[in-house]
Amino acid sequence: MSKTFVVTGGWGVLLGVLLLISDAWGDVERPQRSITYRELAEPRIAGIHFEHQQEKPFGNPQVRAGLQTQIGKRFQRRHFRSDMTTVTNLYRAAGYMDVQIVERRFTLDPDDRLHIYLRIASGEQWRVGAVLMELADIATIDEAALQERIRVERGKVFRYGRVLEDERRLLTMLNTTGHPHAIVQNRIDFDRSRREANVIFEITAGRRMVFGAVEVEPDSLQTSRSLISRQLTFSEGDLYDPEHLRRSRSNLARTGLFRSVIVATPVESETDSVQRVILRLQERPYLHVESRAYASTEDLGLTGNVEHRNFLGRGNRIGADASFGRPLQGITLYLTERNLFDSPADLTLSAGVTDEFGRIKVFADPDDPRQFDLLTSQHAPALVRQAFLGDSTAAAYVARGSYDYPSVERLWKLDATLGRNWQSRSGAVRYLTQLSMDWTQSRQRPVVEQTIKFSGRQDSALAFLDSAAYDSVVTWPHLKQDFEVDRQWADILTNEARALNFRLDMQRDTRDHPIMARSGAFVRAEALFAVEFGGATTRVLDGLVEARHYQPLGSHFVWAQAVTWVMTGAIRRDRQLPQAYWKSFGGDGSVRGVDRDAIQAVGGGRAGINVRNELRVDIGPVGVVGFWDRAGVWRKAKDASWDGMTDGYGLGLRWDMGLPLRLDSGWSRGFSGRSLYLSIGQAF
Repeated sequence: MSKTFVVTGGWGVLLGVLLLISDAWGDVERPQRSITYRELAEPRIAGIHFEHQQEKPFGNPQVRAGLQTQIGKRFQRRHFRSDMTTVTNLYRAAGYMDVQIVERRFTLDPDDRLHIYLRIASGEQWRVGAVLMELADIATIDEAALQERIRVERGKVFRYGRVLEDERRLLTMLNTTGHPHAIVQNRIDFDRSRREANVIFEITAGRRMVFGAVEVEPDSLQTSRSLISRQLTFSEGDLYDPEHLRRSRSNLARTGLFRSVIVATPVESETDSVQRVILRLQERPYLHVESRAYASTEDLGLTGNVEHRNFLGRGNRIGADASFGRPLQGITLYLTERNLFDSPADLTLSAGVTDEFGRIKVFADPDDPRQFDLLTSQHAPALVRQAFLGDSTAAAYVARGSYDYPSVERLWKLDATLGRNWQSRSGAVRYLTQLSMDWTQSRQRPVVEQTIKFSGRQDSALAFLDSAAYDSVVTWPHLKQDFEVDRQWADILTNEARALNFRLDMQRDTRDHPIMARSGAFVRAEALFAVEFGGATTRVLDGLVEARHYQPLGSHFVWAQAVTWVMTGAIRRDRQLPQAYWKSFGGDGSVRGVDRDAIQAVGGGRAGINVRNELRVDIGPVGVVGFWDRAGVWRKAKDASWDGMTDGYGLGLRWDMGLPLRLDSGWSRGFSGRSLYLSIGQAF
């Protein structure tokens, strides 16, 4: 029943407070009806109350926390009977061995809600009496060392949990000193007259044993015996210790070479002191073949990987990565030495050559006589300026212009990478750190038979010319705005570079799945220092930070977000930044709906930001995605602005029929038509 009070003024507020208190007190004093345990059905529980006749070692919330009977839930007899034992054991674990629940009362309030009242008599707290060890055999044991392992002391409060801890300490010590069959049991003698518990540890050490020969089954393993032996933490003749078996099994499992690892210790005879060890190993398939196809309105490609994961039986990996089509094609061969010098790090050596297709925007160079001659003979504005105003005016016009053309970068690369990956104890967080050094030789040139677009900034230099004078110089059929890439243009715009790169890459991954994540996060940071050789030596600093977050919204929705920040530059401002380090965005993997590498700065981007968002809806094996991507690239970091970025929007479909497929359709203002993307997994 609810009540409404209307009060005004200071006295009115005080009166209202008093009325509320009176109303609440009335609710508390509402009569309750007693009921017996047998009469209980399954009422909802309103309260669990404790009354203490003697000591109160625990707070009521602490006692309630261990009960299955909970406020707000319905009463269940089997849970209640178990809870009575739980309360008793809680007190006995604290030394109250005489504890009793002397009374149980049940009442129902006017709303038929159950109130439980328990009266507890804790009794006196017991103490530890004598602490003794009884040795059941005559094995040579250092009794003083065993005594040091015991933490239970005479006169202290008796807590049975601490007795069990001492029992485990004694057993562990015996096991580690070559007694694998040792038995340690505790016996408690209660002296009720003194309220003391005498603790006796009964110890049977058994015979002392050493490790014998190690046998490996089956004999026809690809893995070499030397690799298996390196994972063992014991040798033949060492004192037998079960902990060594556990560690050795863990080491063998961590190699990733075995599907199952079983350690057997058969008993030969009762008097034999040599323990034979049998390792039963089942290897994983060591030949790995993988392929992946992808397609879009611009590109069609296929990637593949062939790998031997146990080369020469030493756990080494040798393989090849190959790509065909666009935007990347080529091959890379690699060899991985795992656990280099028995460390947790792996060393990978690789060599390869690749062709990467893209677009590039560069400034025209009027100081190059080949460019100047071609433009002043084929491009009308440059031709007219040269004819009427001289070479200097034409050169100034050319200097303000830029080329935009499809390009291909051929990259030869030799790489050495030292990497380590590990994970947290729970396995929920994975880490990767890589330090690499590579030598690269690159050649970037226009794609033959494609078109070079020249864009020049107009000015008022030709304002004095009339149309007749203009037509007398310009022969229109021979003039061009766009130029087809021939051998001459390819030679002019080819850029070659040789560089030595030092790279540090760090990753932290909490995603629940590497390609179909629904929760977790992924963070990656990369730093690079490069030295370009040839002509004037250029030193380059390059950095990348990427973060992804996956937020589940209920059982069917996931909001995926990603942001990437890149920045590069030459250490000396008077040196040109090599084209191999220019930054660009666009296309699948950055901004869908935009042509690949279309977001870039003329003369090379030094700074860039890419933001991606997806709202994913999963209904069984089918999913729908709405996405918004945005990116910008600038020649100078200070020019970065949100308004200067390019957007991409779209929708996508997902199918998970054992093979997760992705189909996205994206569009963007300023780009004609829509772009389609087909691949495996999610976009990020």
